[in-house]
Amino acid sequence: MSLGRYLHRSGRADIFLDAFARAVELAPAQPPSPERAQALAALANGLMLAWRHDESLAVCEEALAIARAVGERGAEVTARTVLGVDLAYLGRGDEGLAQLRLALQLAEDNGDQMALERAYVDLTDVLMMLGRLTESTRLAEAALEVLRPYGMDHSTLVANRIEALLAMGEWDEADSLSRAAVRAITANYPHMSLLIRAVLELGRGDFGEARAHVEAARATVHSDRDVAVYDGFVAELALWERRWTDADEAVRDGLARVRSRETAQIRLRLCAQGLRTQAELAGLARARRDGGAARDRLGRAGELVAVARGAAAEAATVTPNAAGWLALAEAEYVRAQGESRPAAWSEAAATWDRLERPPLAAYCRWRQAEALVAAGASRTEASGPLRQAHAVAARIGAKPLVGQLELLAQRARLELASPDAGSPDQKQGLDEILGLTPREAEVLALVARGYTNREIAAALVISVRTAGVHVSHIMRKLGAPNRLEAAAIAHRFSPPHARQPAFDV
Repeated sequence: MSLGRYLHRSGRADIFLDAFARAVELAPAQPPSPERAQALAALANGLMLAWRHDESLAVCEEALAIARAVGERGAEVTARTVLGVDLAYLGRGDEGLAQLRLALQLAEDNGDQMALERAYVDLTDVLMMLGRLTESTRLAEAALEVLRPYGMDHSTLVANRIEALLAMGEWDEADSLSRAAVRAITANYPHMSLLIRAVLELGRGDFGEARAHVEAARATVHSDRDVAVYDGFVAELALWERRWTDADEAVRDGLARVRSRETAQIRLRLCAQGLRTQAELAGLARARRDGGAARDRLGRAGELVAVARGAAAEAATVTPNAAGWLALAEAEYVRAQGESRPAAWSEAAATWDRLERPPLAAYCRWRQAEALVAAGASRTEASGPLRQAHAVAARIGAKPLVGQLELLAQRARLELASPDAGSPDQKQGLDEILGLTPREAEVLALVARGYTNREIAAALVISVRTAGVHVSHIMRKLGAPNRLEAAAIAHRFSPPHARQPAFDV
């Protein structure tokens, strides 16, 4: 078993499962023994890491039965953790969460720090996959506080937290955490910390730094699944740098690596990126009056949308995110055809709104505004989604998207500011009025009520340190020298419904 773990950590995905299988062979089936339970649990974990969830589930159930029969608590915790992941990725999310929470409790009872950390990592990952981003990031934050005294490497758990914050549009908090994560890299798998940092740098227009981190990550990416995920990052960077053919190549490479049912959600996201690529290349071909190239691009787009629809059907039972990526893929397919169909982009934006992923919703509203302009809609109608996208992009600091939105506004003579922008009372909340993130608005509302950092941390289920960081960011953004002045600003601008937060202690 130790050999299997070593081989996996060293990137030998091709043979690490053989070592686990050999350990099972060496542990006799009869009589049931702790060694047999441990070997089976290790093999199940390896199969899960290889995304072979059906096989893992069967081995896991056998390991769990033996572990319970012989009282092997360590193997039981491992088996329940793996079982939770398998169930979730096979479309049985609630059952998976129940097993993961039970594994977490057992690990705490056993005082097994390594098992506890693994359970936290897998639980936060599954919560993200199930679209429960706020719950995932709050659990990761609490877990890091619990695990801090043990001095272990927690880079994967930190990466899960940052990934959720990025998806939620909490980019300031993600920024400080990802900087620290990259500085602290000592793990065998630094690629996730590097790639997540690159996502933020890309979103904020730091293309050179993003490219450097993407390139640095490649050395520790080994399995086909991880390479396909990596290819998605490469494609996203190429798309924003307008290197369309490079993006096309990255998508092709990624799709060639993820053909199984278990990897459908990766395949779906790659298709959405590929369709965006084909839309750009088809538009370029039409501008050059190159009918042959335009037909080729449209043909490739047709292939990609067919793959996307099949992948979405497979992934829909596993993750709600499948609906968002499919809506985005369908809208990009329409754009590749040269059609202006604002409703497709409106639907995609609304889907991402429901999934609480504002950065992706903002991208879709940019395209919706473009489609409205192309379809001859009134400036008032086209300005609506443009303003919504711009508000989000400006808040999170998405400079490339802000630039595209402002360019569209200038070209089509659209209004980026609402006609009633001078009336704060008609705004939705402190975040829009004062340029804060939603979390900072929550913190400021509590500061205005006289809460200390410790009381803020308890109310929002965050650490005292994180509460202090939020307060510092707020005062810097508001130009407030102290908490009293920040509170006064909050009282001055809060709409009546925002003066009392929806939560209390």
